[in-house]
Amino acid sequence: MFSYKANFKNYIEIGRKIKEIVNSFDPNAKLYIFGSAVKGKNVASSDIDILIITEKIELKYEIMVKVFKSIDEPIELHIITREIFDKWYRRFIPIEELVEI
Repeated sequence: MFSYKANFKNYIEIGRKIKEIVNSFDPNAKLYIFGSAVKGKNVASSDIDILIITEKIELKYEIMVKVFKSIDEPIELHIITREIFDKWYRRFIPIEELVEI
């Protein structure tokens, strides 16, 4: 039986599995977890927010397909460049709420 509480307690492990996949496309990519999983405010409808910063943005959809085929967890992928992170995401996600994997 799927347990959201147990699943969210293992968000670091899930992040590590995703990082392995992402590294096969871009070894220099940065991966962070943020949102309700990190804050401990997840509910039954929550997912695990994964932020992937890569300069190989042209591989975004290939990365997404590989991750979603490999990871059977409620996740949301945010695949962006460093420039987009600095211009947009940084405004809304406090640095202290980003857990680097």
